[in-house]
Amino acid sequence: MLASSEIIRDDFMSGFSRDRNVKIPKKSDKKSSAKPSQYLPTRPAEGRKEVVKKVEHKPRTNRRPDNQRRQSQTHRGNRGRGNTSRDKPQRQRRPTPLDDEVWARVIENDSKTNVIVALGESKMLLGRFAAKNSNSSVGDRIYVGVDGDKRTDVGDILGMAKMELLSNSAASDLPLIIQLFIEEKAAHFIKAFFNIAGPLSLKQHAFELLPGIGKKKALQMVEVRGSSGFTSIEHLNESCTIDAAELLAKRFVAEMGDRNLQPRLTELLLPVTA
Repeated sequence: MLASSEIIRDDFMSGFSRDRNVKIPKKSDKKSSAKPSQYLPTRPAEGRKEVVKKVEHKPRTNRRPDNQRRQSQTHRGNRGRGNTSRDKPQRQRRPTPLDDEVWARVIENDSKTNVIVALGESKMLLGRFAAKNSNSSVGDRIYVGVDGDKRTDVGDILGMAKMELLSNSAASDLPLIIQLFIEEKAAHFIKAFFNIAGPLSLKQHAFELLPGIGKKKALQMVEVRGSSGFTSIEHLNESCTIDAAELLAKRFVAEMGDRNLQPRLTELLLPVTA
């Protein structure tokens, strides 16, 4: 009996010891045993990003050969010296209304700038010309046509001249020079204007375009003219007690200063054909 009881006891103790050796998993072990894919989404591991170093570009140290540098320096130094294949072509002169002029009257000869201001006879336009000599005086009639051999007083056309930029002496001489031109060509202006002038409208006569001529004076000039007309500018001046060349010259100057002045006698009476 004793022996059987000891065997049972030993079996009981051995079974108890086996139970104590059994490891019970902890809560943390239970959670860790679960597969990660069942609770959290999978993504790749993250860490510190690698910083890309900037590549510093070193200045080029390659230098051109000495002979190439000398050539480039020589080319730069020769710019503007003489004619080269790379020189820009010269600008062509733009045509001006003065290109058609043949004769002109000197208005001003500036020896300091070597420029002559002249008045074209065919259109009453002021132009600037390069002076060839200083002998031309105010009022002289000079050749400005296309024939270079005949241009003894002026050279190239420099451009148009503006009345507002004329000197005081040139501005005061301009009407006198035009008056001299009209007196020299008096037969043309008597025939082209004074003997054929008529009414412009029911209220205005063509003679009223002249400065100082009103309606009453215009009617008097028409009566004196009659059907035979004026024979000369002296006849016109004596019979009408006026200075016809002076009045017509003032009208020309007014039209030169005001391009909107109408009608324009400079366009109707010029060029002189006789």
